[in-house]
Amino acid sequence: MKKLNILILLVLVMNACKQDDKATISGTIKNIGTGDIYFIKSGDDKIIDTVKVSNDKFTHELKLTEPTVYMINFGPNQQPAFAILEPGSTTVNYEMNVLNSLQIKGGKEQDVYNNFITECAMDFNSMDSLGKVAESNKDNMEVIAQLQQEFFRMDSIVKIKQKAFVEKNPKSIASAFLAVNYLSQTPDKTFEEVNKVYESLDKKIQETYYGKKIAEMANQLRSTSLGQKAPEFTLNDVNDKPVALSSFKGKVTLVDFWASWCGPCRKENPAVVAAYNKFHEKGFEILGVSLDDNKSNWESAIKKDNLTWTQVSDLNGWDSKVAQLYGVQSIPTNFLLDKEGKIIAKDLRGEALEQKLSEIFQ
Repeated sequence: MKKLNILILLVLVMNACKQDDKATISGTIKNIGTGDIYFIKSGDDKIIDTVKVSNDKFTHELKLTEPTVYMINFGPNQQPAFAILEPGSTTVNYEMNVLNSLQIKGGKEQDVYNNFITECAMDFNSMDSLGKVAESNKDNMEVIAQLQQEFFRMDSIVKIKQKAFVEKNPKSIASAFLAVNYLSQTPDKTFEEVNKVYESLDKKIQETYYGKKIAEMANQLRSTSLGQKAPEFTLNDVNDKPVALSSFKGKVTLVDFWASWCGPCRKENPAVVAAYNKFHEKGFEILGVSLDDNKSNWESAIKKDNLTWTQVSDLNGWDSKVAQLYGVQSIPTNFLLDKEGKIIAKDLRGEALEQKLSEIFQ
């Protein structure tokens, strides 16, 4: 009898565990009728759940080991939403083509995230309004420039609020998610800044997916800080021959991340060409690292822009392992190395690159 009781207890415990990782999401999408919406796991856009909506209603189930951010795509021309799903019930209500109609109610993490959204609601509305004005004035470059300036101002306000929110909520996954968001969009962030954010988080949050992403950013920045030896890598050139960064030792070398599809990169290339032509004979080299995924486009851009130095790529676009190794979040991005391979400058543009090289080769 005692063995039977133990067996029953084990079954109950196992069933309870199965329920603990079950997340149920349901809701109403007004005016969609019958169609599909999509749940895309944050940080892994290959995990996409297609959810059927019938008569404006839907129900979906997921298995989760921790609260996880999902982007909900309601279809073309609809503003996507972010929800922090966790075991238990979450409701999502939205009306197609109606701004600010979204309502998501779920667990405690969603509550925390909702507080942030409410705090920034007026800022988001203003930014949406700027986008609409820009769309109606897309051929007026003067107006577009003014709108961009105002948009960046509003965006900086939101980033300040994100930072403050993270500091106030160190025990929330929502904070770690927001930190990853604003840090990823901050091109001039430092190791000290990112590491401070990571260390401010609760130990349990540091062990989550988003906490680990912040730690990863910090490690990348530490390895590419000024004075550090540039991380070694080997990639194939346009002739499919492997080229190692270490083969440039003894030369002042610019590791230049770019791509044929990147407008700002192509605009910057003439300045890089001018610097190369002026200082190459004095011992200056460039190793171009392309984030292309199409070899033909890559080779065409090299020829058209007259890039005569060594070019390498794994043709994996933003999935480039070297770009990830160097923590590249946007392009153009570059790292200037001394003869020993140590990083002595970053993101030198236009005259700044020529000025730095003039100091070195004076």
